Amino acid sequence: MPSSARRYRLRRDRAVIGQEAAASMSLEEHRHGFAAAMAGLLAEFNAYLDREHADPAADLVGYRQIALWLTRDELAELISQVQGAVMSKAGNEPAPGRNHYLLSPILFPIEEAPQPGTGEQASQGTAESQIAGC
Repeated sequence: MPSSARRYRLRRDRAVIGQEAAASMSLEEHRHGFAAAMAGLLAEFNAYLDREHADPAADLVGYRQIALWLTRDELAELISQVQGAVMSKAGNEPAPGRNHYLLSPILFPIEEAPQPGTGEQASQGTAESQIAGC
């Protein structure tokens, strides 16, 4: 990288939009916020790939999309379970053999539930779409 090139990194301690702020955002503001989050994620991933010893396979790098049909209660349960799993490791301190990983959960509905009596069928297909085998 040329000496005049600059790197920008998201300050993770300031990268949180609370529920109240999110509820007050317009759809366009959500669109811009999501784009900014994706730009930050892309920058972090590129910084990782630019490291001299980057090895996505050995580092267990993954990027997956998994489509799930969930009720509101099932969604709340899933969120709680994922939060619990992540928070159980959130207090880990740097230590020999412990690498710093970035986990970026993204969740949004992709399809509405079929309406009773309309004859709509749930879309068929795989529940998991994996990119590059990761």
